[in-house]
Amino acid sequence: MPSKHHHFLAASLMFFTLAPGAVIAQERLTMDALQEGDYMKGKQTFQGRCSACHTLADDSGDIAGPNLWGVFDRVAGSKPGFRFSDTLKAADFEWSPDRLDAWLNDPQGYLPGNIMGIPEPVPAADRLDMLKFMLIETGAVDWPRPEINFAAEQADRERPYSERFPSFWNHLMFNTTRYRWEDTTTGEEFRFDVYFRPDGLVSSSEKGIKGFWRIDERDFFCYGLTGLKISKVGHMVECFPVAAMAIPRFAEELWTSKPQPGVKLHGGMQPGRPDWVATGQ
Repeated sequence: MPSKHHHFLAASLMFFTLAPGAVIAQERLTMDALQEGDYMKGKQTFQGRCSACHTLADDSGDIAGPNLWGVFDRVAGSKPGFRFSDTLKAADFEWSPDRLDAWLNDPQGYLPGNIMGIPEPVPAADRLDMLKFMLIETGAVDWPRPEINFAAEQADRERPYSERFPSFWNHLMFNTTRYRWEDTTTGEEFRFDVYFRPDGLVSSSEKGIKGFWRIDERDFFCYGLTGLKISKVGHMVECFPVAAMAIPRFAEELWTSKPQPGVKLHGGMQPGRPDWVATGQ
């Protein structure tokens, strides 16, 4: 029986207005085309391009971008508790697969003045699969998730991280992760760099800060830091999907998280790192 959420997919939205005078065909985004999409490829695309800023599950919170649970049932810029740009709040449309497809192709061109930043458009070849994944994971449809080949996955897990996740490994293990720790109560800030090392340890530009990391069974990269000077507790633990760092991106600030109550942690990546990091000093 069709889900109660199928209403927005019951007919193909062949055309819709992007901006005054601009119209684009979206013939491929029929319900049948979306249902035939590759869930696993869509998951990989979302994790690599979107998961650093967005969560999907019903019980997940906002990070740099809003949690997307129920996104296909709500008007743009209307999720309670998240601070949207004035442009998005004034958009006055409900998200659909077609609209999100066009948005991911060119956020600024689709809605000039919004503040969502992505390093590059999501390629057309990847968007249909990612939209299928998002429809399932945000509760919009009741399509089944695919079965996973656990034998193949287990064999893959026996390979070293550098072979399983080469892009992630090269990006995180040979560059600098830059943080700005913000106490939202006092306004105090603390800036520092960290260097994730192949031996599972973490070094820092600030004396006294050190840590460790590991990749868990969900393929989440988890790390802990101690010796933080602004934190009331002096330490933090955080996890994010490996795929979220698989596409090289460099900027002073790329994501924001909330590792503790009253704290915002802004993170970015800078190319390269000091020579002393390789020696573990």
